[in-house]
Amino acid sequence: MSAVPSSAQLAVALPAAPANVMQAELAQDTHNGIGAVNGVVDAVLGIVDTVRTYEPTSRSANSRTWGPFADANHPGWQAQLQVSRASEDATIFTYELDFFSAANPSNSVKFLAGMFDLAGGAKHGNGTVTAYFGDALAAGYPLDPTTSQYDTLTIVYQNYQTPGSPVSVTLTIYRAIPDPNGLTMVTFAYTILADGSGEITFMLAGNIVAGTGTEMVTIHAQWLPGGAGMGTLAIVAGTDVGLTQTECWDATFEATYNDKPWSAMEDTGAASACPVLPTFP
Repeated sequence: MSAVPSSAQLAVALPAAPANVMQAELAQDTHNGIGAVNGVVDAVLGIVDTVRTYEPTSRSANSRTWGPFADANHPGWQAQLQVSRASEDATIFTYELDFFSAANPSNSVKFLAGMFDLAGGAKHGNGTVTAYFGDALAAGYPLDPTTSQYDTLTIVYQNYQTPGSPVSVTLTIYRAIPDPNGLTMVTFAYTILADGSGEITFMLAGNIVAGTGTEMVTIHAQWLPGGAGMGTLAIVAGTDVGLTQTECWDATFEATYNDKPWSAMEDTGAASACPVLPTFP
């Protein structure tokens, strides 16, 4: 049970902005990025969460199997989760989630595969997981319209269960269908400290910055437990490479400082208004 992370354990936490507040631009981008991360993680590991609410269907000395169970959201399909280890004293676990067509059991597809290192105890470990959206779609599995645009998703995480330790996660999505901005790949890397402070970096490629053409940009944001934070958007490739926007916001997510080289009329405040942020590992 401990060998597979839950969606809640890998979620990014940032307080929501008040409904009547016009958020700082990069605060809004950060909220949108976090929403995308949490949504995709939930779409992948939420399936595992559901399967794990059942007792294992079968057991051996070094494996547990859940299912096959009927997929309540997709009639005609079944899901099976298997977790294995090489030996009784091994700390490396591997797991795989497969979907089967009830009408044609030989029509199976590996949707999820991962590994987890339990060295140091059940509440301490590192791991990876990959979701194969493209393979599932090719096998006829009825993916949600949003995730059907993806090809693969890889999540790498560290110390996600250790009380008091930072949670560090890197998530990479390859899209089978580019988004409206021409985006084909995005990487998110985030760290959450025990007190709720956090930071996230994501890289985007496409027509991201209005009026500057096609480019690759990185957005990096850090915030305090109450929500106040600072973000930077840097154009790292393409048109206007080297330009960087810096913006700070208060606990209501209203801008207190903005330096935007390609739109000076949006500049406001002074850098001294930015919050003092912790050091992240």
